[in-house]
Amino acid sequence: MVINEAVAGFAHLYTYGVSKCTFLAGLMGRPIHNEEDVNCPSPDSFNHDLLCILSCHKFPKFACANKTAHSLYNWLMYYLQKKDFVQCPPNMTRHTAEIVAAL
Repeated sequence: MVINEAVAGFAHLYTYGVSKCTFLAGLMGRPIHNEEDVNCPSPDSFNHDLLCILSCHKFPKFACANKTAHSLYNWLMYYLQKKDFVQCPPNMTRHTAEIVAAL
């Protein structure tokens, strides 16, 4: 299957919504993480910074899958980096140790 080949190199897969997680997990035979579980905002609330020239933008109520996927990816990368930094700051120095101790 093409989708399994495309994501074979990724240990964790994410999507937004329970129904999509269930569908993809059944289709691919591997767990899919729901971004709602980590308090990801609704894709409708994102400001898209990606320019897309697909014809789907002629329809006002039609969501662009490319822009939505790009926005969800950016949010997830921000969330994971923030989580890593809070739990284990890189390059622990005397000053960061004092800040962590103060928290």
